[in-house]
Amino acid sequence: MTKNRRMRSGRLLYTGVSGLLASLVMFFFIYLAINLAGIAPFNIPPSAAFLYNIGVEDRIYSLLLHFCYGTLWSYVLVYTFEEDVSIRKALVLSVVLWFFMMVVYSPLIGWGIFGFGYAHMLAPDHPLYLAPGPAYPVSTLALHLLYGLVLGYLNARKFSGEEEAGEL
Repeated sequence: MTKNRRMRSGRLLYTGVSGLLASLVMFFFIYLAINLAGIAPFNIPPSAAFLYNIGVEDRIYSLLLHFCYGTLWSYVLVYTFEEDVSIRKALVLSVVLWFFMMVVYSPLIGWGIFGFGYAHMLAPDHPLYLAPGPAYPVSTLALHLLYGLVLGYLNARKFSGEEEAGEL
């Protein structure tokens, strides 16, 4: 295997692992908010709610969806900006992903645009229940920014040089 080919396969692996790690951090905080702190505005994560809404209730598929999606966007970030990856660009990407979630994904779940739908009328223990008010868009924005911060830090550190990794 040539050196160039090894570098490319190493880049592919690192980019995928950084996407997985950023998704894991995001999932960890979602899990804490739902199961331990009880402060999440939803009963199940959005990926699980999406699958539940289409009839898939097995939680392993929602985890797979969440981690695959997070990994995919790591590849998009790295291969769009190549050696110019930065935390700032990853944060912009995370806000774009959050906005897409608010205007496309949330209505598909049944939660409405920015969470202002009728899911608050469901029983509070229903899987698709969503608390009324701004808690959903605010909390998911915070989670997406956390994802972008971790993703940007990991990828900028590897692909833009350590001296630039901490720069916003």
